Amino acid sequence: YEERNRVRRSLGNKVVTLLVGFALVLCGVAIAVSYTVINRMNEDSYRARADEVAALTARALDADAIAAVRAEVERVYDRLPEKVLSDEWGTPEFNAYIAEFAHVAEMDEFKETLETLSRLQEAVDVDCLYTGYINQKDAYLVCLVDAALEGACPPGTLDPVYEVNAEVLTNVERGFPAYVTDTPEYGWLVTAGVPVYDEDGEVVCFALVDVSMDDVKANQQAYVWVLSGLLLGITCVLGVVASLLARRFVTAPLNTLSGAAARYRTRSGDERPSFASLEIHTGDEIETLLHSMVTMEHDIDTYIENLLDTETQLAKSRQRAEVLSDLARTDALTGALNRLAFDQVIAALDMSIEGGNRDVGIAVCDLNDLKVTNDTYGHEYGNELLVNLVELMRDAFPNSAIYRIGGDEFAVVFTGKEFASAGKQVAAFEVRIAELRTDPRDLKPWERVSAAIGYASFDPAFDADSSGVFDRADHAMYLRKREMKGRREVR
Repeated sequence: YEERNRVRRSLGNKVVTLLVGFALVLCGVAIAVSYTVINRMNEDSYRARADEVAALTARALDADAIAAVRAEVERVYDRLPEKVLSDEWGTPEFNAYIAEFAHVAEMDEFKETLETLSRLQEAVDVDCLYTGYINQKDAYLVCLVDAALEGACPPGTLDPVYEVNAEVLTNVERGFPAYVTDTPEYGWLVTAGVPVYDEDGEVVCFALVDVSMDDVKANQQAYVWVLSGLLLGITCVLGVVASLLARRFVTAPLNTLSGAAARYRTRSGDERPSFASLEIHTGDEIETLLHSMVTMEHDIDTYIENLLDTETQLAKSRQRAEVLSDLARTDALTGALNRLAFDQVIAALDMSIEGGNRDVGIAVCDLNDLKVTNDTYGHEYGNELLVNLVELMRDAFPNSAIYRIGGDEFAVVFTGKEFASAGKQVAAFEVRIAELRTDPRDLKPWERVSAAIGYASFDPAFDADSSGVFDRADHAMYLRKREMKGRREVR
């Protein structure tokens, strides 16, 4: 009897030891897998967001303004014999070096770019938006405009190009694909940079973004610790329950539980094995163990649902970025589409022409007397003159988009059904402009809109792409403008 009892106690101890050991392994695997999945999801989401914000910023920046800032920074940089890196921030040498660039911050182009970056930075809620260019000879990233609320880098600040981005030294169009860093100075950061191109397709600078991951990393670590404590606590409960029930009905129920745990650990896809589906009704601690496993399953499923919730929130952030992208394509004053939108439609037209579509027409319209109105009555009425012209164009071309491609220059693109009547629409617009000049009503100077318009359609004898159509329309506009001046139709 004593021998049998000793064997039973030995079997019980073995079962308890095996169960606790298995639970610990399961906990370790769950913790390790959870941490890896969370970390990968967070970093992938933040990298995607950084790339999107950098691309949005690149589209929103005025390439001409930032080019002017770069030209002045390069002039000072080339003149200085000694360069001081940002590693020496705060030293007298660094302060003296940066002082050489102080006047750059007073440039109108610098202020315009800083205002654009600040608005975007507030809209997309990131830590820092800034611009810089690569000095390929010295392998430095030279700061141009930094919109950081705290610790902004002044113009001329130098940072070395690190190995992870070394390819940009030979291929500037590559930019800075989003990458994650962890440094004592800045903590966890996701950085991305997208090239900003001028009208000639040359890279002027890079639109860069820093997104902090400190909070999400801290929450991630805290959650893993909580999950670890929860799983280890459940493991302890399992050990106590197993030690009390090891002498009776142990082998079969534990085998059942062990099999379910193994299936849970190795599940794939949408397979969701459930401990609650097990049929164990021993009426003792073994059944309690089952309930503990059900609780653990529920906690882990809840944790997974929270992860999916986080992904949904990130998707909403991407949707907000798309809304901002639409705003970046619209002229704030007139409501017409801006130069960025025009460049995009021109690119689409070129692809359409290459595909054999020849029904493409472009009208170029130039507002007269804008400078006179601004100088005589003030920019407020000059703005109203611009708005009035756009309203006239919307009435004349109701089914075509209006693009503001310069200060007082606009364009209309005719395709599809509108192409057939484009010439008539342009002629009707000219008649309407002429009527305003002789309108007997007591109209204000900014209500008597005067404008010259030129139109051209694609002709394979003259045009290789839509740029040729645009140039001929622009030339026709200038001829019309000269004719109007000869007839003294312009105020």
